[in-house]
Amino acid sequence: MPAQSDLQKPEPLEPATNRLLEGLPTKLRDHLVDTCELVNLKFGATLCEPEHPFKYVYFPLTAFISSVTVVEGHQPLEVGLIGNEGMLGSTLSLDIPTAPMRAVVQGSGKALRMSAIQLRRELHAAPAFVKQLNRYVYVVLEQLAKTAACIHFHETEPRLARWLLMTHDRTHADQLHLTQEFLADMLGVRRSSVTVAAGALQTKEIIHYSRGEIMILDRKGLESVACECYKMMIRDYDHVFS
Repeated sequence: MPAQSDLQKPEPLEPATNRLLEGLPTKLRDHLVDTCELVNLKFGATLCEPEHPFKYVYFPLTAFISSVTVVEGHQPLEVGLIGNEGMLGSTLSLDIPTAPMRAVVQGSGKALRMSAIQLRRELHAAPAFVKQLNRYVYVVLEQLAKTAACIHFHETEPRLARWLLMTHDRTHADQLHLTQEFLADMLGVRRSSVTVAAGALQTKEIIHYSRGEIMILDRKGLESVACECYKMMIRDYDHVFS
């Protein structure tokens, strides 16, 4: 969890914005931002655990968060990625206090943080906020289903391409620090499978990969290799929030 020394007063959302908050009426959005603390999330920090009550919810600005599921005897498997398009803790809108999954900071950066207690107050006071979060919960459910199908049916190379695109969308940076071990854990495959898949993308001159550093050289090429799940997930979000 971020230390108290990491907390700052909220700053204007521009140029870093949270799209979920931006979609609210201006007065409501500004009020919610004023109730939040601006925090620096550090890579690897665990923000919540399954079956434990949420203490805080997070609206990422430049940080992004992995939702991972844990099965005894296995490494955690990523089933969702939360960037500035969404939030961690949206299921509180369903009046369920506990977290459904573990959440781990995958990309360090800034986020707006609100206590779970305060979020419940805001939900009672603002029906428009409830509607926005419920729509987001629907998108997350759609994406969880697609992720499950993707993990089961698609090969490692198109899955890796999809994952890199989703990460690229949230970092807005062409260079990513990602070890083979980390990628294997996120994709639920062996390191050797990541080596083969990353090597294929490098041979096609789509990425350059060396010592845990991935440079995206050809975004369009990456999109052409990625499984259709990437475009479907983008479409799902745009359809609900258009």
